[in-house]
Amino acid sequence: MEESFSFLMQNLSLILLIALASHCFILHIRNRKRELFEVNGNKVLINQTAKLQFILAHKKSIPIESVVKIEIHGNRLSLFQNSNNAIDVWVQPKHLDSEIGKAKNVFSHAVFSDYGS
Repeated sequence: MEESFSFLMQNLSLILLIALASHCFILHIRNRKRELFEVNGNKVLINQTAKLQFILAHKKSIPIESVVKIEIHGNRLSLFQNSNNAIDVWVQPKHLDSEIGKAKNVFSHAVFSDYGS
């Protein structure tokens, strides 16, 4: 018993690293087919996907009509709502054009402005 506990404590950092890598791999596999903007009735769900540069803390669901303006700053989409709240979505540069097109389709009523890099 003491030997196994000693082995566990000596290799704890390696065990934690393997667990973290496994968790990230599973999340990547699970989220790779998911769309960034998923329409569900009159709401849109902003999902965690492999297309994001940074991971959102949680999925966000917002009413489609609440987004009145979308600003594009480099690889960031800022979704401004009529309540003056903004949601920033950082997209990997290689997926930026396709996600802007999808955002224009989903939020067709919103005003788009491109501020470049």
